[in-house]
Amino acid sequence: MTFVHVTVGSWTLFFPRSFYGGIPTVDDYPPFNEHLFRDYGAMNLAMAVVLCAAAVFLERTMVYVALTSSIFWAVPHLVFHAAHPSRTAASMLVAVLIVIAAIPLVLLLLTHGALPAGERRRPSLR
Repeated sequence: MTFVHVTVGSWTLFFPRSFYGGIPTVDDYPPFNEHLFRDYGAMNLAMAVVLCAAAVFLERTMVYVALTSSIFWAVPHLVFHAAHPSRTAASMLVAVLIVIAAIPLVLLLLTHGALPAGERRRPSLR
């Protein structure tokens, strides 16, 4: 996920016009707005920082916050594109966005109930 945010964020922040014209479906919603695209790029880079920090430090609260933030970004993005199919790449885009939304959701479910770093479960004495 971090790679996706770094790639999209860098491209959109530094080359907003290229992103607007280069990604199918983006130019379906004119007009081009450089300010909005640069802000979107910066937001993606900020999300990459949070996800990367969570992956490096593996602190439970940070991981939960990073994955939850990713879900709050990915699910509305998916819902929008599912409700507004593109003229060019609707089914492929929605499939990719399903995967992008599913990854943090699955990871969040897998980490639910994890112990804080360094703690171990004690065997029960039944």
